[in-house]
Amino acid sequence: MKYCKAILTALFVLTTLLLNAQDSLSLTLDKADKLFLEKNLLLIAGQFNINAQKTLEIQAGLYPNPQFTAGLNIWDADNKKLFYVGEAGEKAFEFDQLILLGGKRKKQVELARQNTRLAELELEDLLRNLKYQLHNNLFSVYFDLLTLKKYNLQLQQLETIVSSYEEQTKKGNIPLKEVVRLKSVYIKLNNDKTDLLQSIQREQKDLQLLLQAKNFIIPQLDDLVWDRYEQLTILDSLQQMALQHRADYHLTEINKTIAGLNVQYQKSLAVPDLLLGTSYDQRGNAFLHQFMLTVGVPLPLWNRNQGNIRFAETQTKLSAVNQQVQQTAIESEVNEAWYNMQRSIQEFQKTRQIYNTDFTDVYNGMTVNFLKRNISIIEFVDFFESYNESVAEVNRIRKQLALSAEAINYTIAYPLY
Repeated sequence: MKYCKAILTALFVLTTLLLNAQDSLSLTLDKADKLFLEKNLLLIAGQFNINAQKTLEIQAGLYPNPQFTAGLNIWDADNKKLFYVGEAGEKAFEFDQLILLGGKRKKQVELARQNTRLAELELEDLLRNLKYQLHNNLFSVYFDLLTLKKYNLQLQQLETIVSSYEEQTKKGNIPLKEVVRLKSVYIKLNNDKTDLLQSIQREQKDLQLLLQAKNFIIPQLDDLVWDRYEQLTILDSLQQMALQHRADYHLTEINKTIAGLNVQYQKSLAVPDLLLGTSYDQRGNAFLHQFMLTVGVPLPLWNRNQGNIRFAETQTKLSAVNQQVQQTAIESEVNEAWYNMQRSIQEFQKTRQIYNTDFTDVYNGMTVNFLKRNISIIEFVDFFESYNESVAEVNRIRKQLALSAEAINYTIAYPLY
């Protein structure tokens, strides 16, 4: 029993440190969401990406720069003069401006705007996924800590019983096999507690990463309104809400829009641009002080951007297919979440009818009667193990209901619960 005591003491100390450490952080759902929005690095990076895309909108709206060219005489062979650019020398200047035709600039700006919208939707979808992970971990830790608290109380009671039986065994009043049987129950429950602690630690790691916190997170969810979770919205309504609110579905719409804009842009690239200019030549052409107007345009004889246009048209068809695929996937996700929620509600309602304070009263009564030797060890162990399973199962069902509600919120991208 000394070995068992050492295990219990170590685990109890670890649990106490986890729950009552000075660097622990108690958070409600609202406070956790606020901290998450302020601290999560992936969200901050997503906002930077949006800002970067907005700068590309500015760039897309800029006009081409004009070009200035100067030609200066280096060596006048007739007069044997270096840099002879005076009134009797030679110098020429040219000024050119590219004029974009076919609406290229306007289409570039619109493409840049849609890419900014794309970045915003990507951030919105990232937020939806990360927030779902956050809430899942908060609910899991909360209910696991409730189960852990029950385990601690039961282990303490069991330790007291085992210690008492060991004393009676030494006096010859109780057979040793009964003590061994109790120790086996103790070790099994202790192993369950160890597994639960490991699960809590994994959940804590995810929470600390999401919140960029080093503290042990203690969720404060005691004010959960269970009646709210028992209300199940019609499936068709949920599917409509999902298509209305899901950022990943709107991403397919934006991609379809961008594909259509790209077709227009590629067609505009087939329209030749106009190069307008003016030049001055002091004495190098037919006349002195000659001023010229220059006009340049590429001739679209062979390259009319046919390949890029056809590629863009194919991408438009592909984006339409991708949108339909995404819609089907979303409807399937909503169906799954709805049926899971329905089962969770049914399990919760059955458990609420069966499990009440009578369980705890009977457990305490069984413990007292066992110590008084009014019931056999077989009866006590059987009840003790059943009670432990019931405690864990009740918390599992409650946790599953909360997680199923979060899955509904996640699949429709709307805080319905």
